[in-house]
Amino acid sequence: MKYSRVAKFIFIFILGFSVLFSGCCHKPSEDASVDFVVEKNETISILAAGDILLHMPVINSGKKDDGSYDFSPIFEKLRPEIRNADIAAIGQETVFGGNEMGYSGYPLFNSPSDMGKTLVNEGFDVVLHASNHVLDKLGKGVENTLDFWRDYPQIAVLGINESEMDKNTIDIIEEKGAKIALLNYTYGTNGIPLPEGKEYLVNLIDEDKINSDCRYAEDNADFTIAFMHWGTEYASYPDDFQKNLAQKMCDWGVDLIIGSHPHVIQPVEWIQSENGNRMLVYYSLGNFVSRQKEARNLLGALAKVNLLYDGESVGISEYSFVPIVTHYNRDYNEFTVYRLAEYDDGLAALHGVAPHDGDVSVERFRNMVDMTFDGYDKSIIKY
Repeated sequence: MKYSRVAKFIFIFILGFSVLFSGCCHKPSEDASVDFVVEKNETISILAAGDILLHMPVINSGKKDDGSYDFSPIFEKLRPEIRNADIAAIGQETVFGGNEMGYSGYPLFNSPSDMGKTLVNEGFDVVLHASNHVLDKLGKGVENTLDFWRDYPQIAVLGINESEMDKNTIDIIEEKGAKIALLNYTYGTNGIPLPEGKEYLVNLIDEDKINSDCRYAEDNADFTIAFMHWGTEYASYPDDFQKNLAQKMCDWGVDLIIGSHPHVIQPVEWIQSENGNRMLVYYSLGNFVSRQKEARNLLGALAKVNLLYDGESVGISEYSFVPIVTHYNRDYNEFTVYRLAEYDDGLAALHGVAPHDGDVSVERFRNMVDMTFDGYDKSIIKY
């Protein structure tokens, strides 16, 4: 079963009358025609966030007295822009394997499905599960995750599949009349093999399969977004694998790539193909939330992209890179994600990362962003 977002259709009809006049006060002739012109000028706003990496301190921070979990404080500072986006997407790197498996953090993650409920309540429309940790609880963990999402058919759940047919079905959602194809793949699963007979469970990076999916999307959608779990961990720049695959995907018709996995941000650039396709790629948005212990791992980003749909085609009209900071206190509690523009040195002085990686400040985080974009277009950074 594929999970697709409820389509929204907004049609603007403009009735134009073509009337021929010959001389003053002349009545329209019987041959005068009435033309119906359908015009569209729809803006579709997309917001994408990096990976949710639920270490045990993050899990424990959301625990309530009744044993359930509430992770909404993590999203509190970003809530309006998440909810206002037409399409909001986020990487859920860890599975919802169920309490019976025991909740756990690194290296084999299993997270409360209450995080999934939080994502729904916060306004996310697309959840990405293709990651290197997706098989941490083996095939059962993936199947339990799929069972959870079955109660939320309005959410497009990408990267994991219930069947071979499901794997071969491309998610295409409709927003304001435009058809947008959504793809999601991971480079691997930390050496854990897919269960025999259930190789369909996870979308792995396979160039032949991606090529086929892209061709289908090109023929059946107006715009294609690929969410890629790829790259070298802790590398601030894309590696050759990312570069080469991005170029191929541009050649195959992808319009926008949004990447994650390295746990740090990477730059943004346009790629051109010989066949004329032009693709925007965010190589890595870093972590959205985690309890990692280096400042660079607590600096992430939002990708904000506006699409313009004219009734026939969809193109990118605006885009930006919005730095964000995961904040937690010295007790590894009170996890909240801030826009760097709204973070301040008073909060930074209380950050729990200091004992491990030194004091942080707004300037330190901004310098990290600037260094990452050295040689790239810095005008898209929105502090």
